[in-house]
Amino acid sequence: MTRSIAYPHEAPPTGASAALAAGLCAGLPRLETARLILRAPEISDFATYRTIAMSDRAGFMYSEPLDREGAWLDFTQCVANWLLRGHGLLTITGREDATVLGFVLICMEFGDREPELGWFLAQDAEGRGIAFEAAQALRDWGIGIAGLTSLVSYIDPRNDRSIALAERLGARRDPQAEAAFDEPLLVYRHHPREVPQ
Repeated sequence: MTRSIAYPHEAPPTGASAALAAGLCAGLPRLETARLILRAPEISDFATYRTIAMSDRAGFMYSEPLDREGAWLDFTQCVANWLLRGHGLLTITGREDATVLGFVLICMEFGDREPELGWFLAQDAEGRGIAFEAAQALRDWGIGIAGLTSLVSYIDPRNDRSIALAERLGARRDPQAEAAFDEPLLVYRHHPREVPQ
């Protein structure tokens, strides 16, 4: 008999564990925009997460695309932020379709100096304003409801699309924060004043 699941740690929980996981997820914010739902991540979302993290496009997020183990560790680190810090990863889906379009996050990952607002999409979801809509909603939640005083977006200097998106969100470069890093990195700061009243 062959095992149907090649990676047991990626299988969804069952029984009492599934109920506990669902209860924890129910306590996380669910944000809705005109076109999108930002919801608690589910273990099945890792399929989309790893596709993004393991693709050549991930070079802007990491020094190089991750392998499957690295993608899993990154996914679980971002999910764990909810328990450790009160903010973390949300999955982006359409309001009319439950297909996972990408992810948006407020996280403090290893090496971060302060909470980071980040976004990354499945390739076929790009170019439709989804990242802007999702990031704007999570930024407003983070600063307006979660009580964070500011957020930063750490951006690879070669990532023209994320630079344009950060600027569209009203963020401005913070040279003092950039100086704290050894490698070339742009730090865009989102302040409370950018949040619509």
